Amino acid sequence: MNTPLITVIIPVYQVENYIKRCIESVISQTYSNLEILLVDDGTLDDSAKICQEYADKDSRITVLHKKNGGLSDARNYALNIMNGEYVTFIDSDDYVTVYYVEHLYKALLCSNTDMSISWFKNVFESYLPDKNDCKKELQNLEVLSSAQCLERMFYQNFIEISAWGKLYKSCLFDNLRYPFGKLYEDIPVTPVTVQRSNKIAVIKNVDYFYFQRKNGIQNMYFNPSKLNAIENMTVLRKFIEEQSPKNIDALNCRYFSTVSNILFQIKDNDHNTEKKILWNELKAYRKSVLLNGKARKKARIAAFLTYFGYTITNFVYSKTQWRGSNL
Repeated sequence: MNTPLITVIIPVYQVENYIKRCIESVISQTYSNLEILLVDDGTLDDSAKICQEYADKDSRITVLHKKNGGLSDARNYALNIMNGEYVTFIDSDDYVTVYYVEHLYKALLCSNTDMSISWFKNVFESYLPDKNDCKKELQNLEVLSSAQCLERMFYQNFIEISAWGKLYKSCLFDNLRYPFGKLYEDIPVTPVTVQRSNKIAVIKNVDYFYFQRKNGIQNMYFNPSKLNAIENMTVLRKFIEEQSPKNIDALNCRYFSTVSNILFQIKDNDHNTEKKILWNELKAYRKSVLLNGKARKKARIAAFLTYFGYTITNFVYSKTQWRGSNL
């Protein structure tokens, strides 16, 4: 098997308790021709020191130092200087199996695609699977067109919109970068890489462990910066309307789920304006979601509940969702 250089980009900020686990999982990859870029995004703890200790021992690792600019800025910084023919992203509090890169590259290579996607598992402090407990062979390989992949992504059908868990030909990022200073930065970027791809290989190997921190973005109560998700979805909608209009119905379902997730994190009376705006968005899209047979069951149930009003919908959501609550 040909082994081109693959760049692994890992933004690093305030993760001294997790970064060793992440780096160890990357340097243990069965696919060894890696350029590992650890981007110190102005971290104030010992994360940068830990990164440098690993770089001193492994020539594949380069530690990049920059002023704090957020996750998007850190990824972009590395994208601007990377040398790999392919690139993948890993968040610094997450970790991967030893076959993470090998599986993604094999799937891409044998399918002659521009991009490959594997699956993930949510993990917690109380539940940390062994990164070596995984299957070596590719599982359920599929080859999708860009339109098919976008549909699955928007319906959240074993394909997520996240940057991680994917291997990209580096050229897919030509003149494409993550939005600076925004949360939910994957939303307007990942679908563009899919649309640019000739085909996408998808496997069901669980090779990425997505660590759920109590103070992580997904698990924080509402703050106005979370409305970045709505802004980014607006950018994405314009792109899909122009480039892949057949996927609008699927995007509506993803938008409905995104708005729901943000709205029901509001637990106080300090953001009633935002609450009203988001609730009106749910009402505007609920019919299309409810009548869409391809939509996730939970999305259609949520759309149905909105007809009974905010209080009932919020009550049911709070009893069935863990995001935004204490773990």
